[in-house]
Amino acid sequence: MSRYDDRIVDQVQSANDIVEVIGQYVPLKRSGRNMKGLCPFHQEKSPSFMVHPEKQIFHCFGCGAGGDAFSFLMRYENMSFPEALRRLAERAHITLPEKSEGRDGEKSDSEKFYEIYRLACEFYHQRFLSPAGGKARDYFLKRGFEDALARELQMGWADESWDSLFQFLSKKGFPEAMLIKSGLVCRSAKGNVFDLFRARLLFPIRNLQGKVVAFGGRILDKREGPKYLNSPENPVFYKRRELFGLHISKKFIDREKPRIFVVEGYFGFLRLYQSGFKAVVATLGTALTDEHVRVLKRFAEEAVVIYDGDKAGEAASIRGLEVFLEGDMNVKLARLEGGLDPDDFIREKGPEAFRAVIDGARDFFDFKLEVLQKRFDRRDTLGVMKIASDFLETFSKIKNPILLDHYLKRLASSLAVNENTLRSEMAKFKKKEVVQGSRRVPEKEPAHTSAESLSEEEVICFALAVENPKWRKVVLETLEESEVGDPRLKELYRSFKSEESAPPLPLAKVLNRIGDESFKNRLVAVFSFDWKEPDKEKAFGDCLRNIRKKIFERRLAELRQKISAAEHQKNNPQLTILMKEYQALLKVKSP
Repeated sequence: MSRYDDRIVDQVQSANDIVEVIGQYVPLKRSGRNMKGLCPFHQEKSPSFMVHPEKQIFHCFGCGAGGDAFSFLMRYENMSFPEALRRLAERAHITLPEKSEGRDGEKSDSEKFYEIYRLACEFYHQRFLSPAGGKARDYFLKRGFEDALARELQMGWADESWDSLFQFLSKKGFPEAMLIKSGLVCRSAKGNVFDLFRARLLFPIRNLQGKVVAFGGRILDKREGPKYLNSPENPVFYKRRELFGLHISKKFIDREKPRIFVVEGYFGFLRLYQSGFKAVVATLGTALTDEHVRVLKRFAEEAVVIYDGDKAGEAASIRGLEVFLEGDMNVKLARLEGGLDPDDFIREKGPEAFRAVIDGARDFFDFKLEVLQKRFDRRDTLGVMKIASDFLETFSKIKNPILLDHYLKRLASSLAVNENTLRSEMAKFKKKEVVQGSRRVPEKEPAHTSAESLSEEEVICFALAVENPKWRKVVLETLEESEVGDPRLKELYRSFKSEESAPPLPLAKVLNRIGDESFKNRLVAVFSFDWKEPDKEKAFGDCLRNIRKKIFERRLAELRQKISAAEHQKNNPQLTILMKEYQALLKVKSP
């Protein structure tokens, strides 16, 4: 959670209207006092997404997501709270105090690394546009890319100078150690400092917020060194998380058919993007990871992985698609015949031919079955067993039970084997994985750790008390802090104590103190309900009475257990004390 002062959070919150913030991402229409639209998180086709201007919160009645402007940006843009706060502060032209950044300068250092990469991007882009960058521009244009695209992406050129960037950034006041840590500058064994990129066309790699965090460089001459070179990981760049182009392509994903194209390589991205297939990302020369899938899943329901049809691409695609299945994201594969990559394919055959390929993208099951049938003879018993075993290994990664059931049925039909036999083998396979430790059996969840462990009465009672100082006082008079078992409710209880007579608590402040998303969503659902005042008052009273009743019954049960233990141990003095306490409690009228 943020380390910023509550006053700063309140200031930023009040300076940003949630309708305007969310309206940049979701088309909204007025519905009474509220705004309604399609949920950007689960893509329901009927409007279930509500924004409440008066309360400055949003809530989806379909998937249950909810919160304030900070929560929306954190979820939609995959931001941390400080990042969302900075985004909204920039939008409202509010300067955040430097001292509030993270742990003892940690955030300050991150901002410095962002600044280093921003300045480096401008430096290299100016070199690209200058006469010195003619070689890079000519190469870019000869490959059929437009000047406007180079400017949009801020393509760069690193000349043959050994330390021009180092000298430029040093004059900006950045210490040598920080520049080396950024990965843009290196030190030789002899102690000489030099630029990482030389004589390369540069592709700025940006994070989801559009900030430059790394570069990819292609060598243009026949010289020593790899054809492509990426920045090493640094304090603001993690290869397992970033995908090239997602910061702009996310804006072009079709909400009616939310899919995204995944290619390998920068030029593949550029070719698709320029040809009108703008919902595209490129991997950074590494295998797709579960973190990549988690990020993509925020923006699309389906990924179409495009590969060139050779053996290596085929094997890599099978490995990659399993990451999508494990992340519960639908995936298809589009094969480009002739060994052509997406860039060459569109240049030779045109965008319409490429569209036909992606429209004919194949489901993972069909693709993998075709590949395995080339390796193993399905007419042979051993071949059938090999195919089944390979599929079961993949199926073990699928978390969606409906999808798993669908694929098991298809496999049984395709191989002409008994479906129950496959399910039996699947169970053995999973059991074997658990025994081998490849999958840990989750420990039993402790009490009060999931939002589902909270009763509806507890959530409604405390949510309504947030909005009404009179009811906060009633909660404090009725319940002792020790009787509030759940730590999240206890935190709210303590906030009631500190602000007992205050007006309705700012919902932003309440929500921003809560780290449990599920609990936050349940509170927002209560805040979003269109209550009539008499119904609200009755609901509060009924819920509080039920909470008291459960506490009373739990106390009786605890005493009965202690009395039984005292009898078993023949501890008569303790038994006498417990019996008196039990009798006294029975005389109290049950709530």
